[in-house]
Amino acid sequence: MSSLSDNQVSVYEEPVVERVRKFIKIEAIFNKIIYFKDKEDRNESFVALQLLCELYELLSRSDIKSELIREIEGQNVYFKKIQEMPETDADKLNSVLEKQDVLLNLLHNVKSNHLDFLSQDILFKTILKNYRSPVQPASIDFWLSRDTTWKTNNLNLWLEPLLFIKKSIDFILELIRKSGSFKDKLAERGFYIKKLNPQKNILLVRIILTADLYYYPQVSVGKQRLNIMFMTKDENNNLIQYQEDVQFILTTCAL
Repeated sequence: MSSLSDNQVSVYEEPVVERVRKFIKIEAIFNKIIYFKDKEDRNESFVALQLLCELYELLSRSDIKSELIREIEGQNVYFKKIQEMPETDADKLNSVLEKQDVLLNLLHNVKSNHLDFLSQDILFKTILKNYRSPVQPASIDFWLSRDTTWKTNNLNLWLEPLLFIKKSIDFILELIRKSGSFKDKLAERGFYIKKLNPQKNILLVRIILTADLYYYPQVSVGKQRLNIMFMTKDENNNLIQYQEDVQFILTTCAL
């Protein structure tokens, strides 16, 4: 199973800590905006606009700049600790440390009021106020009625000052995801349990299944134990535990 290509598998992720859950959510929003923002279809353009508003609301509730700095500094400390280990790939590690320094320099130079350009943009502010309205207001109709190039340019203008967040989160999550090794596992009668080392800083659990299967993992994870119950549906669309053995790939990501 470990030799399957990306298009043959489904990857399920369960964050162990809240900050990683938040980073994954922001990553998903950015990826969807980028996917939809160049589309010609009016409905797809509206999805991109909605997602940008959701991203703004999420970012406005916290100091994402400080959170990213703390996370990269914490990862930097970890990688410097393993720098002298004999089995360490020095070239790869130095590359990571250099990228961390570049990102930290970038983040420290970002102004704390980096969201002001959106909150002070009258068109965006009007759309933000009304995008959840069940009746589409004129401001959104106006925006959607523009040609594709105009809308894409407008979205790029609004997105560009936020791309430092995407760049930082992409790098943070890449290191976390690559920190674990793939292990082939068996869930007997659809259930798997694993004791965890509480001294290990596990941040993310990843489960890989072949994409053609009709069940999914329901994950419960704490400092000392990981439980995975594979679920499927019956003929009435009730979710029930899968009763057959399940082969899957497990990665526990820790830094």
